[in-house]
Amino acid sequence: MTSSWKTRLGGLLLIFSSMAASGHGGHAGPGEGTPPKQPYFKGIRGDYRADEARWWKGNTHTHTWWSDGDSPPETAAAWYREHGYQFLVLSDHNRMQAGAIARGNLALHYSQWYPIEDEARAAALAIYREHFGPDWVEERVVDGVTQVRLKALDEFRGLFEAPGEFTFVPGEEITDRFESHPIHVNAVNIQDPIAPRGGETPTAIIQNTLNAVLDHGLRSGREVLAHLNHPNFRYALTVEDLVPLRYRTGEGFFELYNGHHGVENYGDGEHPGIERMWDILLAKRIAEGDGTIPYGIANDDAHRFTTWRVGKDSNPGRGWVMVRARRLTPDSIVAAMKRGDFYASTGVTLGRLERRGDTLALAVDPEPGVDYTIEFIGTRRGAELGAHPREPAPDGRASQRYDDAIGVVLKTVRGTEARYVARGDELYVRARVTSTQPHPNPFRAGDVTMAWTQPLVVAAPQGRTP
Repeated sequence: MTSSWKTRLGGLLLIFSSMAASGHGGHAGPGEGTPPKQPYFKGIRGDYRADEARWWKGNTHTHTWWSDGDSPPETAAAWYREHGYQFLVLSDHNRMQAGAIARGNLALHYSQWYPIEDEARAAALAIYREHFGPDWVEERVVDGVTQVRLKALDEFRGLFEAPGEFTFVPGEEITDRFESHPIHVNAVNIQDPIAPRGGETPTAIIQNTLNAVLDHGLRSGREVLAHLNHPNFRYALTVEDLVPLRYRTGEGFFELYNGHHGVENYGDGEHPGIERMWDILLAKRIAEGDGTIPYGIANDDAHRFTTWRVGKDSNPGRGWVMVRARRLTPDSIVAAMKRGDFYASTGVTLGRLERRGDTLALAVDPEPGVDYTIEFIGTRRGAELGAHPREPAPDGRASQRYDDAIGVVLKTVRGTEARYVARGDELYVRARVTSTQPHPNPFRAGDVTMAWTQPLVVAAPQGRTP
């Protein structure tokens, strides 16, 4: 090789090495998007241990375009996140937010495309476009009808979830019926949809559904729960349907408040209210059964995010649960609920809640200018628990009559703090807090904000049995 070629080759090598060092030759330099070089560590440096347990606000009963809600799931999720909720279950009927939806009557077809066929859907689409933008909303027109592609939970959860701030808990409303009566059970933290199981009686339908959810938890290795929804929806269920159910404490959950405008939370002359049903269930299962109890929850059962009418629309924000857990993860939230470490609310916040031994104590986190009444409610041993026949209801479904000694007020405190120490003759005691604050979007006109604790089952004194 001549000296001139050696000189040229050396120059080329110098140029190439210079380009590589400066980031040229197909690679961006430090000023062109290359992230700064990070030090290399052989291990992790963060602290991912759980903090002390705290309260998390969530709703476990919500509907979207994936079933009979009036809005896409992103709109629903945005509402809850922007209004201070930390977890949310999108519980559409007999499906989760994935796959395709079967449409049609005689000839079914499957699609992820949702038709905009009326003014209400058009209004929801306008909100969707405005808040999520044309790059997100996928539309097409088929035979003159605008269609929107429904996004799966795994597609949109990244828009909302953040550690310690907000998480989705997967779920489904398993929707069944006995004759013409709706029987709905929410499955929470399931990984795949669970089909309705059916049954020859209302009790059998609920039991078969509960068993399917619990079996799913065993097979998936996850914390799951099932809660019975709106027993007074069209007066579908009676106390007598619910007393025989078989479950352990922490496996049975019961909506004692549901914000859907079609649910008869307060009952009528022929049907007990849902809270009254809860007291009868508690008393009979403790005194006559195996002692296992259902926990009471509140939900809004939201379907409507575009129209807001008291008594006509099932809107978000009417009821929720406050769960005490160390981590904001689906399994941590569900495990805490199975321990009974939560309370139900329609607007009252508790700053302190203790339920242990023979004592139930709580303190309200008060709002300025609002008064509070705390009632301790329970049933004493020896109360008459037998059912008394009532005249058949027009629809043929009504609970029997029960003695007024079930679910009586044991103590009343007007203020923000109260404590009840059981004297030993109670089957259980629970607390209900009623405020003077009108509910901002009530289930019924005139409703005020409230809260309900889980019951404290009073152990029998030594030497006695319940």
